[in-house]
Amino acid sequence: MLILAFLVLLFANIVNHSKRIKDDVKIFFLLLIYGWFIFIFAFRDNSIPDTSVYLKFYDSGGKEGGMEYLFTLLCQAGNRIGLNFNEFLIIYQIILFGLWFYTSRKLFNDLHLVFMVFMSFMGMYNFGIIIRAGLGLCINYFAIVYLINNKTLKGYLIYYALVTISILVQQAMIVFYILPLFIFRDFKSIVLEILLLIAIMLPVINIQKIIVHILEAYLKFFSTDELLSYTKVHTSVNLSGVYSKTLIKYWAMALIFILLRPRIVDNLRVYNCFLNIYIAGVFLMSATYFIIAGNRLSYMFLFFEFVLVGLLYENSDLSKLSVLAGAFILCIINFMNLISSVPALLTH
Repeated sequence: MLILAFLVLLFANIVNHSKRIKDDVKIFFLLLIYGWFIFIFAFRDNSIPDTSVYLKFYDSGGKEGGMEYLFTLLCQAGNRIGLNFNEFLIIYQIILFGLWFYTSRKLFNDLHLVFMVFMSFMGMYNFGIIIRAGLGLCINYFAIVYLINNKTLKGYLIYYALVTISILVQQAMIVFYILPLFIFRDFKSIVLEILLLIAIMLPVINIQKIIVHILEAYLKFFSTDELLSYTKVHTSVNLSGVYSKTLIKYWAMALIFILLRPRIVDNLRVYNCFLNIYIAGVFLMSATYFIIAGNRLSYMFLFFEFVLVGLLYENSDLSKLSVLAGAFILCIINFMNLISSVPALLTH
């Protein structure tokens, strides 16, 4: 059903860009698809990773599992008003979707195109599987957009307050504390290209043990010992592990985003901010792809790939049709990577 929903979402975007169909028909069709996704994510199968853990935690009233404080409070509140796990997830998904669309409205006119790109990987992964990260990322998405539009002392205070709230939902969100250190830097393209080249070479340099020790020290300083289990090596450090389809895809997309930056004619400052975030994610992924924590932390930054695609579609001098075609290809690649990583989604 999830595969069918995604294929219909692709088709819905074709319908949305058709000039022969009335706007109210387009909106109704798209809302139907969004409701379909909410239903699927709310009535997920236990074969989907993390589902049984969330179910057990929720049914215990937040007593079994030791999850973050704010997420625990949300589960306890759901229990107090008599919601079962699926009813809780429906409300939770509506909050996720609402927060994502509310924030995206501040950046885009065509919300449906960027949602399609988002859902092809990060949406299904963070809304449909690890829902704590989904809420944490949506809070930080709002925080980043707010900071970009309000680069003042008040803006920074609100940004860090929101990041702190997100950590109480999912503690991996601590990486967003460092974002203001580089998000507003206007790096020349050659600098970003050199960083990307270093990122491509990093995995074959034998510094993996050093990286693990640094990451362990980081987790001990900023978080609890619970996350140290994520520093275990989960893939072989060899050429087949290094040059995986996923890494190659991120390297290629990073280069494309850098090369197309001169084509941005409006909102270049916003594009640069999210390009910096994406490059940081690619660099971190290249350096730590072999350990679980490295992947988890990297994906926090790679989450915003859809923003760059949306900005290229709406704020560049590129042909909208060519960007739309590229977005469709990217969605298929993202979805295939997700399915290869989480095969259980095939039966979801």
